[in-house]
Amino acid sequence: MKQQIQRPARVDRSLRPHHVAERAVAGLVVLGMLVLFVFVRPQQPASLTSADAAQAMLDFRDNMPAASTAERIGQVTSGAAAADVLEVLGASATDAAAAVAALRQTGLVDRKRMRPGTALTAYFDESMMDSETSRLIAVSIKPNAKNTLLATRQADDSFFVSVLTARLVTSRRRAAGVIETDLQTALVAAGGTPAHATSFAALFPDDVGLAEGGHPGDRFDTVFEVAEDERGNFIENGDLVFAAFNGETSHGSWYRYTPGDTGRTEFFDANGVAAQPFLTRYPIGRAPINSGFGQRYHPLTGQLHLHTGIDFRAPAGTPIKVAGDGTIAFMGFSEGYGRHVRIKHKRGFETLYAHMSGFAGIKEGDAVKAGDVLGYVGDSGSATGEHLHYEIRRDGRWVNPMTLELPSGRNLASDPAELAAFMKQKSEIDALRGATQATELATAATLLPVIQPNSP
Repeated sequence: MKQQIQRPARVDRSLRPHHVAERAVAGLVVLGMLVLFVFVRPQQPASLTSADAAQAMLDFRDNMPAASTAERIGQVTSGAAAADVLEVLGASATDAAAAVAALRQTGLVDRKRMRPGTALTAYFDESMMDSETSRLIAVSIKPNAKNTLLATRQADDSFFVSVLTARLVTSRRRAAGVIETDLQTALVAAGGTPAHATSFAALFPDDVGLAEGGHPGDRFDTVFEVAEDERGNFIENGDLVFAAFNGETSHGSWYRYTPGDTGRTEFFDANGVAAQPFLTRYPIGRAPINSGFGQRYHPLTGQLHLHTGIDFRAPAGTPIKVAGDGTIAFMGFSEGYGRHVRIKHKRGFETLYAHMSGFAGIKEGDAVKAGDVLGYVGDSGSATGEHLHYEIRRDGRWVNPMTLELPSGRNLASDPAELAAFMKQKSEIDALRGATQATELATAATLLPVIQPNSP
């Protein structure tokens, strides 16, 4: 297949030529074409190198039509949509619209507008290049780092899209350093991401300032997964698998591990002990559940609405205990909740206890511990009977207390096979870090939310 390679063109919508039928004066058409010729300059898109294009074409060679084609490359801008670019490159409006519609049907391309900078490679029938518009044979784009799409013309003039997905290889990278301004900036500068910074801070809730950036001079060490293609090209960052911190008020180390018997991924300390649960799902014990979390018809109004918590059935006067360490943010009465208490916890969590019959000698601002008695079950507010309405909110949003993933506190030492598998994975991470048992952060024994001193 013979290909005529042209350098890519950056296209501006303001330069798009209109159809001749839409021009009142033929001279304006000529002028528009002259402007287009002057201002549309060849320019190599930063997101599509010649090597990328060559590899994409090599992978799609069996999908391309047998006709001899000419290649033209354009780039979506803020002023030129994908169909506009194809038209300027030489496609008819009908072909451009059909090709773009086919690409969008894959779900890998934004249905409203491709992002500026997206490069499109158009292939035209070389035998029909002399007409005002050329016969579009195929269009190739790379919507993300993993996928390349090729829309090829079919016998009925529709376009069929083939999807090439890169074969990914997962490896690990280390990012470590000292906070100079804030954690996120330091982590990103070391090769991590803002998401890594968020996950990191959540592992050390005793340092309340870490979620807001930490303190200059605090040291951090991370290992995270990265995805690469078969040629070793970076595709994207993955999950955090190791986090160590040495700060003003908190320190320790955590290793991400998935036990084979449960399949539940969580972080364990260097001895194979998971973080301790910081909230309970059952503030009055395992009482019967009257109504779960989710959409339901309100028992009083009959209206469908979101039930934002769990209703536990219990006799009036049953003690209600604090779900986890925190501070009483509110206590009082409202028409819906009746007598209720809202407690603020670490990591952005809040719990709420409603329809109480009375409080237990507490006040707003008090620091409370898990297991402290807040008050007693009742039917105050909008209630049809005695029960506890219990809510958990994370970052201001309601979550289902029954399905929320909470640390298990599991000790892998109870299962020698699991502990051995964990220690093997830990040693691989430590080898990447160049760590030894004498390294302070690697040997720190930490159990959330209580920070234990470093091991000697």
